Amino acid sequence: MAFRRRTFLLSLVFLGLAGVSLTAQAQAVLHGRVTDDTGAPLPNANVYVHETAQGAATDEDGRYRLASLPAGTYTVAVSAIGFQTVDKRLALEKGETRTWNVSMTTDVMRQEEVVVTGTMRETHVKESPVKVDVVGSERLQKGKTSSNFMDLIGSVGGLTTQLNCGVCGTNAIRVNGVEGANTAVLVDGMPIMGPLASVYGLNGISPSIIDQVEVIKGPQSTLYGTQALGGVVNVLTKNPANTPTFSADAYAKSTREGSVTLAASPQKGRFEGFVSGTAVRMENAFDDNGDGFSDAPRQSRLSLFGKGTLSGKDGEPRASAGLKLYGENRTGGPPNFTDDLRGSDEIYGESIYTRRAELMAEAWPSGVDRRLRLSGALTYHDQDSYYGTEHYVGTQKIAFGQATWSQEVAEPLQVLTGVSTRYDVYDDNTPATTTAERRFIPGVFGQGEYTVGALTMLGGLRFDHHGEHGIVTAPRVSAKYSPTEATTMRTSAGTGFRVVNVFTEDHAALTGSREVVFEDDLAPERSRSVTASVEHIFPLGAAPLTLSVDGFYTRFSNKIIPNYDRSPNLIVYKNLDGFSVTRGFSVALNQNFTAVPLAYNTSVTVTDVYTQERGDRRSVTYAPDFTGSVGATYAFRSIGTEVEYAGRLTGPKRMPDYYVERFGRDRWSPTHTTHDLKVTTEFLDVNGPTGMGVEAYVSVENLLDYTQGSPLVDASAPFDRDDNGKPFDTIYTWGPIVGRTVSVGMRVNVR
Repeated sequence: MAFRRRTFLLSLVFLGLAGVSLTAQAQAVLHGRVTDDTGAPLPNANVYVHETAQGAATDEDGRYRLASLPAGTYTVAVSAIGFQTVDKRLALEKGETRTWNVSMTTDVMRQEEVVVTGTMRETHVKESPVKVDVVGSERLQKGKTSSNFMDLIGSVGGLTTQLNCGVCGTNAIRVNGVEGANTAVLVDGMPIMGPLASVYGLNGISPSIIDQVEVIKGPQSTLYGTQALGGVVNVLTKNPANTPTFSADAYAKSTREGSVTLAASPQKGRFEGFVSGTAVRMENAFDDNGDGFSDAPRQSRLSLFGKGTLSGKDGEPRASAGLKLYGENRTGGPPNFTDDLRGSDEIYGESIYTRRAELMAEAWPSGVDRRLRLSGALTYHDQDSYYGTEHYVGTQKIAFGQATWSQEVAEPLQVLTGVSTRYDVYDDNTPATTTAERRFIPGVFGQGEYTVGALTMLGGLRFDHHGEHGIVTAPRVSAKYSPTEATTMRTSAGTGFRVVNVFTEDHAALTGSREVVFEDDLAPERSRSVTASVEHIFPLGAAPLTLSVDGFYTRFSNKIIPNYDRSPNLIVYKNLDGFSVTRGFSVALNQNFTAVPLAYNTSVTVTDVYTQERGDRRSVTYAPDFTGSVGATYAFRSIGTEVEYAGRLTGPKRMPDYYVERFGRDRWSPTHTTHDLKVTTEFLDVNGPTGMGVEAYVSVENLLDYTQGSPLVDASAPFDRDDNGKPFDTIYTWGPIVGRTVSVGMRVNVR
């Protein structure tokens, strides 16, 4: 309770700290606004200074700011999806603040200009031999209002969030139907989200600190090591050079959730910073489905983030460091359950305290033209929780370091080599961990990218040494072929390797009342994957349409899948005596109408996820047969209002046999949809004479009020036993638990 009372006090203190803003006097500043040929702002356009390698992306109002530029003459390029690139020579004097506004002309063939890091080397989406889906922070929040990254990532095509507990609300990310533990979640390219953090730590990533999210589907273990069997989700934090001097965002929901976010960007000389704090409080318990348990967990959450960048004397990036602190108290159970009853054997409740710290840094030493990149991170994660009377305490500490060298050997050949090391300490109070587990994993990797004409080939190989398993190799090959400016074809193949921590990855091992059984010593999971894609741009006049078709196939050996059907009071973990397959395809459309202020994107993904053991083939539980998403935005420019819509389609999932045979629940969940609507109105333009922007927004999530009903089985007797053990369970989850929610908020930006 003390943590909850401190939450808003700390946020007020943080406001005081965030208000500090120092302005550089010696260096030149270039800023302005990028618009299309109708005068509408262009968000996510790239402004790049060739001579210094400085760059910035425009914000939602089309604004950009490049500070700490030494006096001199530069070539500045502005690029954006669907528009002709603008290049201009600009002469800047010492201490000058120059305004350069850019109006861009439509070019329907230029659909791939966003800079990404899918190959650990900066490139453009169209040029990358590995397909990368780039989602900006605005699109991520389309139609929704949330301060929780996990509430928003499900809007990305091919990604779903699986609710793993109907009491405490934990969830995981699935890529193309592959279980969440097989997805590597990176922050600024660093694998610091360990298995323990994947349960609750991802909730601590506030959208306020996100610049964009890169989703790389398919095998990525060559560059990112273990955990990247199914794909990579890379969260890129905001560049301090492109953030407002001060901003504030606050909202309230009909569930009685409230959130306040404050941020500022201090600058001095060659240093630029960004600090942000988000406080969330939701202490309301409600039981609309009548199962005796609150439909959503009560929670208080505080997330603080700071990032600073240091430029060289010529304005080129030299170093960056970031610190993130996160604390959350989460409580689920009957409405009368409070934290004072933690561990009670009379009232079943779940109480989770999470504390997390992350320190990240990277540097580009001078004299080598940014070919050498040094990066490292330290993380600490602590979880103290009760699931009924089951007390679980787990800690995980990770130290990560990496050095990469990128070199153009000859004009068509680009080589990247690297070394990395990861030291992981995990400890908990379960019988499976009698002493702390320590893993030291050094690795070396390299890849070569060769381009000849319209064809680009990429090959890579990684060697990691695991103390328990020896040297593990992870090769991959990729190819990209662009026969025309409008068509791009890609294919990739590779392998993956993963060591499993059951108690940190599978929440069902702790919640409810089942006993956990390990049938044998669990061997590492391994995978072989192939992906292929085709993208084509149809000009359609001034309304270019991009069509993407993707296919994927992953075969797992040694797959570890929990068996809920052996016995009603057991969860049995063992390596599959056979194999598991995830295969399918997806189709996506994106279109931007330049004549009218309308843009939309839609996708559908069809998956076949199954295991085969001793000739018996079965669909994997909780994996949907298909998913779909649609998003649309329309701007009423005359009144400064934007309307956003987001919809989600989820196909049937096979549920565990136990729920069907014992409680008469459906074996397959029904196909269902959810719909979100958001309206934002701008009252003051941040680029106006006051330098302040003010906008208000209203969103309605789960517009049709669709819910699955209770996710619990035998909720009336969570502690009772019968001849088959304790039947109570919390994971009959396949759809929304909370119905229609209305949110009202306001955002203020100071230029």
